[in-house]
Amino acid sequence: MDVVIIGGGAAGMSAASRIRRLRQDARVVVLEETNMVSHAPCGIPYYVEGLFDNHELLMHYTPDYFRSVRRIDVRTRVRAVEVGDGFVKTSKGETLNWDYLVLATGAIPNIPNIPIEGGRVFTVHHPQGAMELRALLEGVGTVGIVGTGYVALEMAEALRFRGKRVIMIGRSGRVLRKYLDEDMGRLVLEELIKHGVDARLGEKLIEIDRDGNGQVIVTDGGRYVVDAVILATGIKPRTEIARGLGLRIGETGAVWVNEYMQTSNPHVYAAGDVAETRNLVTGKPHWHPFGTTANKMGYVAGSNIAGFRIAFPGVVGTSMTRFMNTYIASTGLTTEEALRNGFRARSAVIRARVRARYYPGGGYVTVKLIVNDEDLRLIGAQVIGDDGSYVLGSINTLAALMARKSTVYDLFNTDLAYLPAVTQVWDPLIIAARQFLRA
Repeated sequence: MDVVIIGGGAAGMSAASRIRRLRQDARVVVLEETNMVSHAPCGIPYYVEGLFDNHELLMHYTPDYFRSVRRIDVRTRVRAVEVGDGFVKTSKGETLNWDYLVLATGAIPNIPNIPIEGGRVFTVHHPQGAMELRALLEGVGTVGIVGTGYVALEMAEALRFRGKRVIMIGRSGRVLRKYLDEDMGRLVLEELIKHGVDARLGEKLIEIDRDGNGQVIVTDGGRYVVDAVILATGIKPRTEIARGLGLRIGETGAVWVNEYMQTSNPHVYAAGDVAETRNLVTGKPHWHPFGTTANKMGYVAGSNIAGFRIAFPGVVGTSMTRFMNTYIASTGLTTEEALRNGFRARSAVIRARVRARYYPGGGYVTVKLIVNDEDLRLIGAQVIGDDGSYVLGSINTLAALMARKSTVYDLFNTDLAYLPAVTQVWDPLIIAARQFLRA
């Protein structure tokens, strides 16, 4: 069995590893156009911040590890230049035959369709550019960040930590609009301002131009002269190969796949940021470009190619980030999304201590639950606090319940652990659930 995998990121290498584990006789070739595989783009802001200096740590495993230990034919700095039924032609002039093809081509930065001039405009996307980005940002004083999503916040932290002035410009009037309701987003905005980020929200980007050795960002609300610009304006699935093969593209703009990660061609699989999945709350197609999802998709694709039948049912849309000492997590739908999808959304917000009041240390957490008013089913949650372990544990608990279509009664009756050093006897999640149970 010949398998060609295009893309050596999380999904591609998970698929390759799973095939090799289950089928020792398979010939598995991975084509990766950079020199890095199994890479972790989420670590780039922390590398820029200076939390570690070895950029190779942005790879979970090296190409040589996959070649020597897992016996996978990994070919770096090689592109697929032509892909057809049963073959791939590479940039090295080779033709590879395949019985199964895996598209793990990921996503690319979504660059605004505006005039952009100058040599100091960067994106934060692939670890191969992390060293250059860190070096270039060393010598600047003021950085403009265009965007208000996860990458924007994480880069704002990195730059403020390194003493840079940061101007954050967003088309939306609030931060993390895709993940947080306005009231919860306001808590994050307060932290940004508290830590010196000059947030200019609700401004439409018009152009980015040169200004001597720096840049000028022009919006409908002002002109901002900076030394460098980081475009954190989102990503989009990289679907050109899929389109060339005539594969079905889903409603989200990513490649359509079934629960086994097969595309509209049963011998072609897609996994990771290039593929869409299903939202377990709405039941509708969903695009969730995060590493956790990509790894699972790759694992499922590789399993099915090797003959071990396994399904990937979808996601509830869980994610988490941090700005300075504030941890931010969400799962399910925002109130706006819930209403748009036909739910009768009702919400409750509580603020509570994380630990017992007599135990030293510990802070506060804000929990917002969103339910469908008809049956009190959990359909969304947002958690913000200064205890990262609690925020992580609580959002994971809520995600697990939400995937099983649980109600606030189920949450209230969940047998959560209690220890004064880490939580209260009335866990904040239970307090939040209790708000819906009042007569």
